[in-house]
Amino acid sequence: MSFIEAALRANLEVSDLLHVKGLSASQHQSFDIGAGGDLSSGIDLEAEQIFMKHLLPFGEIISEESGVIQSSNTSARIVLDPIDGSDNLLSHLPYFGTSIAYFEHDKCTKAIITNLANGDVFIKDANGLRQGKIGKNTFSLVTCNAFSKVGIFERSYCSVRVHDKLQSASIKYRSPGAFALSLAYAHDVSFVLYEGVMRTYDVEAGLFMCEDLYTLYEDDIFLVSKDKEIFDKIKSLFISN
Repeated sequence: MSFIEAALRANLEVSDLLHVKGLSASQHQSFDIGAGGDLSSGIDLEAEQIFMKHLLPFGEIISEESGVIQSSNTSARIVLDPIDGSDNLLSHLPYFGTSIAYFEHDKCTKAIITNLANGDVFIKDANGLRQGKIGKNTFSLVTCNAFSKVGIFERSYCSVRVHDKLQSASIKYRSPGAFALSLAYAHDVSFVLYEGVMRTYDVEAGLFMCEDLYTLYEDDIFLVSKDKEIFDKIKSLFISN
């Protein structure tokens, strides 16, 4: 079985856990602060166990919840967010998923980001960026949406220097609350923007999927857009040349 196949099986199992079995009270419960700095919920930890079962034979896992999980296979590194947007999930807001980046020799070569709310699956490997559905075997190449009207500004409520500038420039955006998942949709929306401390679990898979787009990733700013005019306009608001 390939890494991609194993990752798809893990995502299907997590999806079934959420949508077939449903969440129990213990899965809503908060536990200790995870390696990523956020409180881990029961569903975060249970999803992590599912991914460990399927992915650990392929390499060491660096998970948002438990940090480094060692593997007998030392040839690869897997960066994992078992539930991206877990606050949304626990609040019954339909925008949450999973994020997996696979590294060989310190280079990301495969990534999978899944929207567990609607079943969208994004895969990127040597065959390009493709989109399908959980539990289905049909995937189509992702192309850019020429008709997008809004962008995504994740964690806009924490913005120190960008929110007011976007408002002044009349730039429309949404802030759905799952950064890795938002990066997977970067080819559809006008832009994806993040201001703040970025963790490897949040950005690795999405960064790999956005390689063909205009990208700024420095200090506390991550900006990506398929449109150079929009990219340059937003970049100019807070970065002087």
